[in-house]
Order: sequence, then C-alpha cells, then structure tokens
Amino acid sequence: MNNKEYLSKIDLYNFNEPELLDKKEFKEVEKYFLSNEHVIDIVVGEINAFAHMVLLTDKRIFTISKFIQTGSQIKQYGLEQIDDVKLGVMGDIADLTIFLKNGVLFKLDYLHTEIAKRFGYNISKMYKDFLNWF
Repeated sequence: MNNKEYLSKIDLYNFNEPELLDKKEFKEVEKYFLSNEHVIDIVVGEINAFAHMVLLTDKRIFTISKFIQTGSQIKQYGLEQIDDVKLGVMGDIADLTIFLKNGVLFKLDYLHTEIAKRFGYNISKMYKDFLNWF
C-alpha cells in the first residue's frame, strides 16, 4: 500500500497537503523508510531560522533541511525518543516544540495554528500507538 492509500485509511486528522508527497525533499527521505513504514503527516516550517520539512511516520520523525550549498540534511528521531510536545499559539501563527529524552529539542516555528495543532495531535497519537504496541 502506498503512502497516499495509507493516509486515506487511518483515523487521524486529515492530511490535506498531499502535494508535499511529490516534493524532492520527500523523495530524498522516502528511501530511508522501512518496508512497513508509512508517512502520517508533513509540515513545512522554520527550525533555527532555516526552512525545514518535518515528516512524521508511524515509527519516526524526520527533519529535512534544504541548504543550497550543501544539499539536504536529513535527521531522524525514533518515536521512543519523544519526551514531550508543546504548542505555542499567537493568533493564527503557532510553534511546536518537540522535546527528546536525551535533552535535544527542536522548535518548529511559523506554522498556521490549525496545522500545528494537527501535527502535534498526530505526534501524540503515533506515540501512544507506539507505546501500546509493546
């Protein structure tokens, strides 16, 4: 089952940006997916003043940054590494801070509030499903 079919069958907030699945950055990270791993949600925002695509799968979170000089940089974090997720809202703009158990955190800035809420919810749902799997 491909990612578009999978997204249409799961019980999450609707992923309403399927065009992100066609972006070059997604194609670069898709080759790292496990055979039974599916994309759940994708957002584009700013981390440390650089544009990033942040991709949530049913097993991991990927951050993909696009640097013109050096190409894309891909980082991955297992769901088991997540310690907390915090949503900060100022009107229509929000940020989402993801805290990891090893003390690392990243803050995704300049998201539309509804997109940040959806992505935060989906992270929480995937984390809960991950814990229930054990």
